[in-house]
Parts: sequence; structure tokens; C-alpha cells
Amino acid sequence: MEDEWTPQLIALPDIARRDLPMIWDADFMLGPPDADGTDRYVLGEINVSSVFPIPDEAPTEIARRVADRLRSKL
Repeated sequence: MEDEWTPQLIALPDIARRDLPMIWDADFMLGPPDADGTDRYVLGEINVSSVFPIPDEAPTEIARRVADRLRSKL
């Protein structure tokens, strides 16, 4: 996700990574296999409104990153 899908996601509509929602996730479905039989996945949906941060330490890190982002925009 971090190495392939996210860079493609921000490149297509030309969105800066810092402008993505702070909390979001994506759901993938098993797609048709490659010619050699390797599993492939297709993007099913991107969620930004009903995402639950996991693990328990995540809310503290999210709050820190939001604060950093807000400070950088001042």
C-alpha cells in the first residue's frame, strides 16, 4: 500500500501527500491472477469517514501528526 498504491493515488489527481486525510484506509479485493498465477488485488473503496485507528497507540500518534500538519500550514 505505502510503496505502490499511495504514490499512484496521489499522482493521478496531483494531490500532495500532506493533503490526504490524516485517517483513511482502503479496501482491496482479490482480482484475476497474473498470467503466471500470482494473486492480484483491485481497489474496492477508500474510506475516510468511518475509520477506526488501530492499535491503541494510534490516536496519540495521529494527534501528533495533525498538530505537526497544522503548525506547518501557519
